[in-house]
Parts: sequence; C-alpha cells; structure tokens
Amino acid sequence: MVLADQDRGRWDRGLLGLGFAHFERSARGDEMTPYHLQAAIAAVHARGAITGEETAWPEILALYDRLLACAPSPVVALNRAVAVARVEGPKAGLAALAAIDRREELDGDYLLPAVEGQFLSELGDYERAADAFRAALACPCSEPERRFLRRRLEALGSSSS
Repeated sequence: MVLADQDRGRWDRGLLGLGFAHFERSARGDEMTPYHLQAAIAAVHARGAITGEETAWPEILALYDRLLACAPSPVVALNRAVAVARVEGPKAGLAALAAIDRREELDGDYLLPAVEGQFLSELGDYERAADAFRAALACPCSEPERRFLRRRLEALGSSSS
C-alpha cells in the first residue's frame, strides 16, 4: 500500500518514538550525510501527519534538494519530483521528471513510468496516464507492484468514462 493510502493512525507510536530517539542521537554533531537526510525525510513523513495531505511537503522538498546536491542520483531526483508535485502540482512534477539527469539509469525500472502515470492521472490526461502505467507493467517488478499498477490502470478506466 502506498504511503498516501495508509491509515497512519494504525502506525505503532512506540516504534515511531524509538525511531525518533535514534534519529535524534544520530543527528548530533556537525556531519550531515545522505543517510541523515534520508532519515530526516522519513521522520517528516512519520511525525504528526495523520493523512498524506497533512505531510509537510515543502520541508520534504527542501530535504530532497539537499540530498540531491550531496548525493545526486536519478532515484533521488525521481523522489524529489514526487515532492515537487505535492508542493507545486503535477505539472511541475512532470517537468521535474523530464529534467532528471542520467535518466537512462532508470530505463527498465517501473517507477519512472508509474510516477509519470500518477502525475498525468492527476492532470486528467487519462489516456497518456494509461500508456504510462502500461509501460510500467512492461518493466520487471514484483507481483505486489504489478497488482498495484494494474489497480491504477483499472481506476483510469472509470476515470475516463
């Protein structure tokens, strides 16, 4: 289940508290590594927000900007594009996807077309979104990921009616 669809009220608050305690201990000092930034992104997702809409997306985007600066990779840029879309809208998310450096490293990975499909769907471009989800299904992925992509594709059928 994607993060946005999870019932965060069911998350184990004790384990979250333990995770935050470990994060705070690891964040002491002057060194800021990519691991610190990744943990900070996870912490922002986990703290306080009961729904995905309540997530502090501008803070997450700022952290992804820092992560991309210190550990650039197409995967970090892809994740950043999701944060861009949550802050500035799906059209800006598509632009961020188009601007990914070393994009060829994502060839054959279902995540790039799946994210593109999500943004296109949010824009109401259901035909292109369906094409993107079909492209994602053509890539190697696990059976649960395949089921997720099929559900997204099936949902577009009812959206375009």
